[in-house]
Formats: sequence, structure tokens, C-alpha cells
Amino acid sequence: MSLAPTQARQLCEECAAKFFRLDSVATCDQCGRRLKAEMSNPCYDCERWQQQISFDFQNRALYEYNSAMKDYMKRYKFLGDYQLRFIFAKEVKKAVTRQKRLLVPIPVNAGTMATRGFNQVTGLLKGCSLVEALKTSQTVKDKRQSEKDRADRLRLIQPFELVEPQIERISGKNVTIIDDVYTTGTTIRHAASLLYQAGAASVIGITLAR
Repeated sequence: MSLAPTQARQLCEECAAKFFRLDSVATCDQCGRRLKAEMSNPCYDCERWQQQISFDFQNRALYEYNSAMKDYMKRYKFLGDYQLRFIFAKEVKKAVTRQKRLLVPIPVNAGTMATRGFNQVTGLLKGCSLVEALKTSQTVKDKRQSEKDRADRLRLIQPFELVEPQIERISGKNVTIIDDVYTTGTTIRHAASLLYQAGAASVIGITLAR
């Protein structure tokens, strides 16, 4: 009999119960948000998006962005506790690799990388084969996404550029964009728009939280 090392639990049952999984409730087909009884499907936000964009895009989220997830993101992203990536890394990897698509992470800007020292999205994707086809635009110098209110996010101009050497890998392929949190959907749709411009056959999103 061969022995294998045991996998330590990342969260105790009490803490794990504070995070709300979205796979057991009704969610919006377009963005993955939890639907309340009075909400339509797609939700009102996505109905507006359908009027504003000309390409197909759907996002799936694993968890609701509740108070527990907000606290996790604060400690992981903004306080820079890189060890916290292990809490959801296995789950995120399983979700993004089961579909056999090219995986494109949302990038962070140079200032964030210099101060934080890591990209919180790629931190969740250890062991995944990634195509880093996007970079933050050098012409856009703005405050962090977390510092913007909803109106600021919706007015956001294209914050990304294509990484030229990677464009050939995108053409004709089915692509999944990975991000940590879906808020208004502006950022991830900007990324999807560029990937379609690069010739992607289809683009969907998977986020840890919505």
C-alpha cells in the first residue's frame, strides 16, 4: 500500500461556513450573481450590458462577495498575506481547468506589483497553464479599482493592452478570463473585448466572487 501526504484543511468548518457558495442557488446566467426572488434572469445589470456591447460574454462566480469574502480579500490583496491564496487555489484551479480552454488572468499594474509584490489572480492559479495575453495600459494612470465607486468603474476607459507575442495563441481559441471579484463587470468585459479583437472564438469569465 502506497502512502500519500495528507492535505491540511485551509479553513476550519466554522470559518468555511461563513463563505457562501453560489453553486447551490439560482444565479444570473450572464454574470453569476445570486438572484433574489424578485430579480429577472438575466439580472437588470446584465440587461443593460446586452444593450451596450456587441459580443457574447458570460461569467461564472464561485462565491458570493459577502462580509467573509470581503474580509478575505482585504487581508489577501490589500494587506498582502500571500499565504491566503491557498484557501481557494485548489477550488479555483478545478473550476478553470475542467473546460479545456485557454486561461487568461486579469493583470495588475506595475505600481500594484511593486508595492504588493504579487498578482492576486495568478496567486490563485498555481499549477495552471496561463496565457498572459493582457497587460495594463501604459496610457491609463488612475487610482486602483478598489478605490473607485460604481460610477467610476462604469466610466472606465480601456485599461488593458494586448501582449503582442501572445496574440497568435488567442486567435481561433476558446478563452476563459480569470479574475478575483466581479463587481460591475466593466473590467472583465474590457478584457473580453480585446481578446475578441485578437480573434478569440469565444470568451467567458470565471471569478472567485460576485
